[in-house]
Amino acid sequence: MKASLSYPYVGTRFQSLCDTVVVVKDIAELANIPYDLLKNRMGMKRNRANSLLSVFITDSDLQPRRNSSTKRASRKAEIASHQAWVQEWLSKPIVKNQQ
Repeated sequence: MKASLSYPYVGTRFQSLCDTVVVVKDIAELANIPYDLLKNRMGMKRNRANSLLSVFITDSDLQPRRNSSTKRASRKAEIASHQAWVQEWLSKPIVKNQQ
């Protein structure tokens, strides 16, 4: 089955395709990004725009996948340090106030 999902391309990265309707799979291959990534990005843009007429592919859509692993890694490190603090605090003996 041939891919037929298409949108107008407005950008400067591919001058020959500028202001033409392009098939998402073809431009994803040209931009060297996964087809599913571009298809999902365009689907989100279409849902936000509430219409197919105002949705178009720009150069920012053709960027590779954004890397959010640094944020996730820092959050995991923060949780681990907090857990270590909690374990240290819980390991202390309970001291009664003797008066």
